[in-house]
Amino acid sequence: MIWAIGGGLAALTALAFLVPVFRRRRAMLGRDESALEIFKDQLSEVDRDAARGLISGDEAKAARSEIKRRMLTLTRSSGDAPASDGSGGTALMIVAALAIPAMGFWLYSIRGEPSIPSVPFAERAAEQEEATEVAQLAATLRNRLLEDRDGGPTDGWLLLGQTYMRMGRTDDAVEAFSRIAERPDATSMVFSQYAEALIAAENGVVTPRAAQAIQRAVQLDPRNPAGTYYQSQFLAQEGRLREAHGLLIARLRTADGFQPWMEFFVRQANQLAEEFGGTPVSLTDFAPMMQGGGSAIPGPTAEDMEAAQEMSDADRAEFVQSMVDRLATRLEQEPDDLEGWLRLARAYTVLGEAEGAARAASTARALADGLPEGDPGRAATTAALNALGL
Repeated sequence: MIWAIGGGLAALTALAFLVPVFRRRRAMLGRDESALEIFKDQLSEVDRDAARGLISGDEAKAARSEIKRRMLTLTRSSGDAPASDGSGGTALMIVAALAIPAMGFWLYSIRGEPSIPSVPFAERAAEQEEATEVAQLAATLRNRLLEDRDGGPTDGWLLLGQTYMRMGRTDDAVEAFSRIAERPDATSMVFSQYAEALIAAENGVVTPRAAQAIQRAVQLDPRNPAGTYYQSQFLAQEGRLREAHGLLIARLRTADGFQPWMEFFVRQANQLAEEFGGTPVSLTDFAPMMQGGGSAIPGPTAEDMEAAQEMSDADRAEFVQSMVDRLATRLEQEPDDLEGWLRLARAYTVLGEAEGAARAASTARALADGLPEGDPGRAATTAALNALGL
């Protein structure tokens, strides 16, 4: 069924390309034929005027010569048209109309996943109903805040901005946060969330306005991890990779024990280090207590890796599957391990288990939503799941 639908859409796309091309060519031919008929009528009119003595013989001869010259010019231009009026462009359009659907089918045959189950209509309807209800509540809250003579409480605007961010209405979130950013009681968290909204509204670009909000967040609380994270992002955007890396490492070194955001800092620092040839770091460099347990996920031991090298393909696949199953079992006992669910989603994606990856991604996203506002783990989780296509 999906191939039939795809074939129909491809045919419609090709027609959308080709029909205007051939209509244009027919229109051009029609205009040339009409012009020739007009010139013939003009020749006949000159002959009639000469016969009635309305014009002299020399005038008639000159008129006929001019009309015939125009007819010859038109005939020559029509003959040259295939080479000068865009035949190359027409050929390119025809090739594109045929090649693009063919390439689409080829890519889908390699990367497509027609076996992924569709979402039941009842679930989609429930989601839409929930989204509509949230939008109505947000509109009601905004109206009440605007009607407040004192400008509305800071907590109210903060809640509204956070709601807009969850809804994906980044421009509205920017407007909500901007109303409280200059208030005397604006905290570092307010400015870091304001910066996050500004960055999201610009598709990840840290604008000067966002940079100012980041700077203010760090000034109010140098230990705000969100402020440090976005400040590092701004430095990386400016090409100052080593400074961005150093900022993350410095903040990791001042952490009081393990914090959930540290895992995202380590990952970002290692990505930057890879770009400028720096040395990668590990979470255990900053949280030694993670070495023997905690929420860190133990990887394969040296003995495991050595044994895997000697396995057959089937045994190695079974070995990898057993490790993933072991991770999934551990997460059932420790369901609050955000990083663990992200790794499980990544593992299922590599194994091609779409349903398992989707479940793990859903759990990770729910845990990220429960993080404190301003925690960089929220944005990092979204970025990681988007990279996996989940």
